[in-house]
Amino acid sequence: MASVMRPRPRILHLLSDWKWTGPAEPIVNLCRELGRHGHVVNLVCRKPPHSYPKSIVHHAAERSVDVNTEFQLDKRFNLAANLRDTRALAEFIDREDVSIVHVHTSHDHYLGSRAARKANNRPFVVRWNHTGMPLRNSIANRFLIKGHTSAWIALSPACLAEDIRAFDIPEKHGLAVEGAIDLERFDPERRFEDIRAQHGFSGDHIVAGIVARVQKHRRFDVFLGALAEAMQRDANLRAIVIGRGTHFDDLVRRPVGELGIEDKVAMPGYITDLYPDTLASLDFKVFLVPGSDGSCRAVREAMALGKPIVAARRGILPELVEDSRCGLVIDDTPENLRDAILRMASDPDMRRRMGNAAAVKARERFRIDLQAQQIADLYMRLAEGL
Repeated sequence: MASVMRPRPRILHLLSDWKWTGPAEPIVNLCRELGRHGHVVNLVCRKPPHSYPKSIVHHAAERSVDVNTEFQLDKRFNLAANLRDTRALAEFIDREDVSIVHVHTSHDHYLGSRAARKANNRPFVVRWNHTGMPLRNSIANRFLIKGHTSAWIALSPACLAEDIRAFDIPEKHGLAVEGAIDLERFDPERRFEDIRAQHGFSGDHIVAGIVARVQKHRRFDVFLGALAEAMQRDANLRAIVIGRGTHFDDLVRRPVGELGIEDKVAMPGYITDLYPDTLASLDFKVFLVPGSDGSCRAVREAMALGKPIVAARRGILPELVEDSRCGLVIDDTPENLRDAILRMASDPDMRRRMGNAAAVKARERFRIDLQAQQIADLYMRLAEGL
């Protein structure tokens, strides 16, 4: 007997932002992958300002993902705009025969769940918690989520369990997914440019790297202080700081000079095309505070390239790095961080072992096709009432 093809639910991804930050790239990549496998996906986001060149719309176009920007999606408290969006989204849901409304932030959830209830289609509402931490069990979140959410996605089993318990999500409709990255772009077998030479570093130097938006809460003071002490003990130690921010001079450039390590620290800022080459030039990576992308994508990218990680015991990092497997997980006091940097710098066999384990884990678990299939299966379970 011929097998019966199950109709695939039509999906609306709703993101109340226009900036290419945090979870924007994973969302766009997921939409692209779902589309490649025959799913009908509508991505709706906020319209960017005309003067902003690198928005979600810009990067989605590079990936051949169509974006709808007809809705206002004003994240401020704007009752009139929210009511207009709710009505318009409900009409869109019915017109496009949407079965799944997939939301990513609290504002998306507010609009998407109310539009779903207004629509004749009555689609399911799926929430993805991108923070890497359990969502705060507040009165506002309970009001927003309880009874208004069909399924829940989180970045780790521990986070998923907490969210399910807090917000009464059916356990069968909960899904823990790994953050996915472009494994072709971060393939250790690729040929990379010699970034070390561009910064005056030799093959004998041990190069640590940090990749993070330069903000006050990202603990650059702790990193640079620990690095300076480690450099006093290991003359071959060097570092590359990758990232940008309005406080870059105050948080990085000036402290590097005051610590007397300006000849040992490269500060290329924000990197695009040569970013994989720069990661490939590192001997190990340091990461202390997860940003708005709780999956810690920069850590995953370094792991895919076979780089061991020194990670703080925050957010999803302990589960991601796994102490002594893919790197070292520490309580990031200045002393602990200094000692971890020195331990990495002094033990090439340990770096090689941990880097190999990190690369294997990335190839097995950070695949966008795997993530998309798991999420598509969740959509199908909802659509079929399972």
